[in-house]
Amino acid sequence: MNNEEIAERIKLARKERGFTQSELAELLNRTPSNISDIERSRVQVSAVDLYLISQFLNKPIEYFYGEEFRENDIQDLVAVIRKQPPEVRKESIRITKMLLAMQQMGDKFQGDDKKPSIEEIQEFFTSFITFAKNVNEINDKVNKIRDMFIKSLKEQGIDLTGV
Repeated sequence: MNNEEIAERIKLARKERGFTQSELAELLNRTPSNISDIERSRVQVSAVDLYLISQFLNKPIEYFYGEEFRENDIQDLVAVIRKQPPEVRKESIRITKMLLAMQQMGDKFQGDDKKPSIEEIQEFFTSFITFAKNVNEINDKVNKIRDMFIKSLKEQGIDLTGV
């Protein structure tokens, strides 16, 4: 997302909340002219100002970069991770980072005339092989748990035919 698009989102969010440029300027300890320059993309908003703007306008930082999340998406994700035991939490974060890295590598060359270098191809396959091993380990754990439940249900006389 470029500076003009960020500036436009700042302006839209400000108007959505019913603030004038002067009111936002006062909250940021800036002049209305500074806010006008930001919204017209004459100057680039600083990271600190963007953070403060996001707080004052009740928008996540991601909003200004074009990444829209439902209101509770991030909180839901954090809640799920917090419920996991520490070792599982670390593994979940590591796997998520691997997925993101592979996606970014794939996106980098999707529909692009630029060809990946040998090093980039090796990096992708190293990440993919590591990820595949993790998926296989998780699959093995899930199968063991499934087998344990099936055994327990059979011992209790519950028929699982057709399940």
